[in-house]
Amino acid sequence: MIAIALGVLIVSLDGTITAVANPILAHDLGASLSGLQWITNIYLLAMAATLVLAGKLGDRFGRRTVFLLGIVGFGAASAAIACAPSVTMVITGRLGQGLFGALIITNALALLRALFPAETLPKALSLFASLIGASSAAGPLLGGFLIEHTSWRWAFMINVPIALASLVVGLLVLPRRQHVDSTPFDLAGSVLLAAALLPITYALIQAPEVGWTNLVVLTLLAAGIVAGAAFVFAEKRAVDPLIPLRLFADRSITLGVVLTIISFFSLVGSLFFVLLFLQQINGDSPMTAGLHILPLSIANVVAASSSGWIIDRFGPRLPLIGGMLFSAVGFALFTGVDPHGSYLSLAVPFTVLGLGVGLVMTSSVQAVLGNAAVDDAGPAAGMHQTSLQIGGILGTAVLGAVMAFAVADSFTTAMTDNGVPDAVVGDVSGEAVRAVAQGVTPLTPEMTPQTVTALHTATETAFMHGMHTTMWVGAGVSLVGAVLSIGIKRGRVVEGAPSVH
Repeated sequence: MIAIALGVLIVSLDGTITAVANPILAHDLGASLSGLQWITNIYLLAMAATLVLAGKLGDRFGRRTVFLLGIVGFGAASAAIACAPSVTMVITGRLGQGLFGALIITNALALLRALFPAETLPKALSLFASLIGASSAAGPLLGGFLIEHTSWRWAFMINVPIALASLVVGLLVLPRRQHVDSTPFDLAGSVLLAAALLPITYALIQAPEVGWTNLVVLTLLAAGIVAGAAFVFAEKRAVDPLIPLRLFADRSITLGVVLTIISFFSLVGSLFFVLLFLQQINGDSPMTAGLHILPLSIANVVAASSSGWIIDRFGPRLPLIGGMLFSAVGFALFTGVDPHGSYLSLAVPFTVLGLGVGLVMTSSVQAVLGNAAVDDAGPAAGMHQTSLQIGGILGTAVLGAVMAFAVADSFTTAMTDNGVPDAVVGDVSGEAVRAVAQGVTPLTPEMTPQTVTALHTATETAFMHGMHTTMWVGAGVSLVGAVLSIGIKRGRVVEGAPSVH
């Protein structure tokens, strides 16, 4: 468990640690807004496209072997980023982190399913979910501390000693594979799945920047859908399919995947703008922004760690419904947040949201992995983690579009209401409005101090309107998740003798 936990820690930390590093990277390496987005999104894109394949590789070549390979690769990629001289090198390193991170996270889950019998699996998965939730939420806090007191490079270099510890412990204690898998590898399924996921996720990342009706975006979405249909066709005929389609015959597994997407759609998409609010509008330092998120991290750990016994006694349905309702309330509370408010005004919604996410994380992985047979642990784990990444990408893309629309709709009115001269209002372009959606005031050197002050106020007003709108969307989507959770079976995990390979 220690070996697995250390591996999971570095993957989850690096999913969010860059959030507070973005302003520093922009200054230090001259990163553009597009470059900053790619530093975050290439990590998600690489993981989303390879998580299922990573599980199948673990089933074939040994979960221990593939897990430890992921640890070595992730540590090396982190060291490369820490030494990177340019934004391009940072993005390349993040690509490596995503690919090797997929090997870690999927095979960590598969190892848990194989190592722990049915009666203790809920507790093991509860700890797993606690680690993911806590480290994801702690990423901005740790990153803020390291950036403020050392350099942004240490936000990545810190992974190296953790990876080394995980590697040493894993070599000593993780069981070796016990049999050789000679079944033909599903090469066609691997290629078609990547051909489906890559264009769809890339299109979702680009859509907020170039528009949802852009020809490239529409072409990529269509290509991904066609490849996805071909993948399903191929899997029905494969001897040993990459994703056994029989898994989707279990409604709890299917709903567990959908609910994971819903939860991370709301969380990642909304948290992106909350972090921008804290630093760009509230004026917080990276460390202070991280401290503001601490209640989310603590509540997440409390909910995830305590939900194991709830699942063991009642099944995953009850905590899933409760978690989605908590999330909806947390998002709704964020609509009352104003700039420069008290710590408590942010701590309350963060705490409620953390409770919700912690419950959903543990219960959704239980619904998916607990209802899959041990032999299907790799594909099931890959499906769950892929849904998590897709949810995050969808959240950033869709809620980013909501944010941009809401800001564009309110910024002109906000400028007029705050006395910005008509000539300046007319000069503000679409590019400037996109900057406002990031919390940046569009200024020029020739502006008078009065105009600068008025534009700052208008930017704050428009940004807050946009952020509150995304929170209402997050609350609504979470309520849909609560309704869908009713369909989850109450039953316990699938029985079966643990087998490690």
